Amino acid sequence: MNAIFDNTQTFLLNIFLVYICFTLYFKFIERKKNRLTNKTIITLASGISIIFCMSFPLTYFEERAIDFSSVPLIVGALYGGRRVAVILVLTTLTYRFYLDTHNFHIALFIYFLFLILLCFIIPFFKNAVNLRKKVYLAVLASLFGVLSIMAMMFLFLSEETVTEYIEFFIFTLFLQSIGSTFFVIFNEKARRDVTLENEIGKLEKLKTVSELAASISHEVRNPLTVTKGFLQLLKDPDLTDEKKIGYIDIAVDALDQAESTITDYLTFAKPSLENIKLLDLHKELIYIENFIDPYAAMNNVQIEVHLQEDIYIAGEDQKLHQCLINVVKNGIESMPQGGKLLIELRRVVDNAMITVTDTGIGMDEEQLERLGSPFFTTKDIGTGLGTMVAYSIIKTMRGEVVVKSEIGKGTSFSILLPIAENSLSPAEDNLLGKLSSPSL
Repeated sequence: MNAIFDNTQTFLLNIFLVYICFTLYFKFIERKKNRLTNKTIITLASGISIIFCMSFPLTYFEERAIDFSSVPLIVGALYGGRRVAVILVLTTLTYRFYLDTHNFHIALFIYFLFLILLCFIIPFFKNAVNLRKKVYLAVLASLFGVLSIMAMMFLFLSEETVTEYIEFFIFTLFLQSIGSTFFVIFNEKARRDVTLENEIGKLEKLKTVSELAASISHEVRNPLTVTKGFLQLLKDPDLTDEKKIGYIDIAVDALDQAESTITDYLTFAKPSLENIKLLDLHKELIYIENFIDPYAAMNNVQIEVHLQEDIYIAGEDQKLHQCLINVVKNGIESMPQGGKLLIELRRVVDNAMITVTDTGIGMDEEQLERLGSPFFTTKDIGTGLGTMVAYSIIKTMRGEVVVKSEIGKGTSFSILLPIAENSLSPAEDNLLGKLSSPSL
């Protein structure tokens, strides 16, 4: 009973290590490296598995030992190719010689014959297009391995002794076939999962491009249609000068709107800071309050500010205004029945924290996770572009965003930006130059 328990432990330990080695390769490494590196890594993974399996063999009845090393040898050779098969066989023979020098000539004959048979199967395995055929070839390779042992027995041992080993052959064939089948199925599944993941990634990119194209088309077409309509109206010979000026003004405003939309998309796609200078956040937030106050009054929203003074950051004022206006505007629009919007500024260690808190409808966890992603918005009308732009600007300024929200109670949108001194030294000048680099 103890022997069965010990063998089960050893068998599971062998499977676990071989599983880990092949998992690391097929799940995380394959297709991310070049062909030579892949062959090197699968050789190492298979070689380590072979040495480990040979170090911890199973003890068969009557003190006969059988190890699991043929399984990683078969799997590694089938996936690595003939060169890998030669290296793995040499590795097996070298370690076999280290463990047992007395019967090395027998092992040399077995593995030489096994290598020839493997080299015959490998091209068929490489060209196999379905899982069933690959499993069949792996089992066939296991059968060839057992046949190599039987051939050695017939050559070097008597017929009576060979008969005594029949059960040993059957058990070995069963063990190798089950192990090879398991790992081929697992490896093919891991490969299929990686392929599927790559395909899904490509489809998501295509979907994003199509949605982006549709969104740009929608946002730009409307003002261009307005411009086209009023330009056509200007052809009317009976049109008064006053109406002509009015039509021209409307057409120009529509073109400005289209230009602003395109600028926003470019800001999201390739955010960068150009005119960097020291910004007094107290003054900037007062400006934002004055700018947005009429819009808040229209929506029955009361703005309250609590701002610390003498907090400076390095950045571009227009981009900062664009970011903060988007955030504050979203907070106001989240309160359709009116409410209170709190804007706070305080120093947190070496960062300036700007917090915009509303008493609006709030968001659930799923909405919070998607916040800032392309084309996501909680509003009935909108494209989510404003929040995307805000996130891009904050990232470009080396800042962070922390959002807390609860359904029915409101949302707190916190922006952390690195603090700068209120005077520029040469070192800080250099820092600002790095900050303005478009590589961010």
